[in-house]
Amino acid sequence: MNIKIIFHLMPWELDFAELTFEKLSFVKKYINPEDTIYIQSTLNLSEYIFDWNQSSIPKSFFIGKYNNLLNYLDGYKVISNIYDKDELYGHLDLQRESLQQNIDYYISICPDMYFHNHLLFYMIESAKKINDKYFIITSETTQLWDYTWDEMVNKNFKNINYKDWNKQSPPEIVHFIENNNDDPFLEKMNQFKYAGWFDLYNKNFYEKFIPIMDDWHGYGPWDFFGMNISSFAKTKYNTNIEQYILRNQIIFERNMGVFENKLNSNLYKKYLKLNNIPDQRKSFESKFQEYFIKWHNYAIKNNIL
Repeated sequence: MNIKIIFHLMPWELDFAELTFEKLSFVKKYINPEDTIYIQSTLNLSEYIFDWNQSSIPKSFFIGKYNNLLNYLDGYKVISNIYDKDELYGHLDLQRESLQQNIDYYISICPDMYFHNHLLFYMIESAKKINDKYFIITSETTQLWDYTWDEMVNKNFKNINYKDWNKQSPPEIVHFIENNNDDPFLEKMNQFKYAGWFDLYNKNFYEKFIPIMDDWHGYGPWDFFGMNISSFAKTKYNTNIEQYILRNQIIFERNMGVFENKLNSNLYKKYLKLNNIPDQRKSFESKFQEYFIKWHNYAIKNNIL
């Protein structure tokens, strides 16, 4: 199988990216040698987003740092890019660019997530056993901020109050993840809920079911849009689409608990001058109805529904 992992990186995410790339350098020894892992990453230095003339840290610093951390990915098939043109660019653009004919599964990983060395192996091996036309696999998490995430929370973290989700101790979570002896298993979910933290999408889902439309640029809640149309397609059209959760493989955000606001992006971000541009999330969400109609017409025309 051919699997592609995708990273869209802002300059303030490079320290987290280094931790993740270092982790991937260990992970590759567990991957089935018959599988090929591609990693496509882009460092976003768009001059539409950043005013580099008014920034205290030059873009050359981030370029050098990014190129250096790519050394961790030796042994993978790496496709890397640095975007520094003067147009809006973001993860939506990278998703569109990342499509590749020979890829069977796509995986998105947020650079600030901690995960076990075996998670990637279990994700890929689990995907090989699923026959649904469109599907997603997500891992479990620690307790999160409201009930909508409950189905994804590992049983050992359900006793934590929602309001205390970001007070959990990262060292204790890591200790649990690394010493958890419960066997991983795949379970079909009752809802669609994912955020691109560490998700696997089969080729049909990523390329055909929710393609990146030509007029989508920069950042937009592709996951939230996808959850809505997935539920719609399954409920109204009985589309063969499912989400699965890999139990007993847990991810969590590094920057919480005792590390909250200590590992975050402010160290770099406060030295960067961001241009005054429209809020990309609000712009995307304001067109949800328009995008849904456009997607629905596309899905009917292409026999998705």
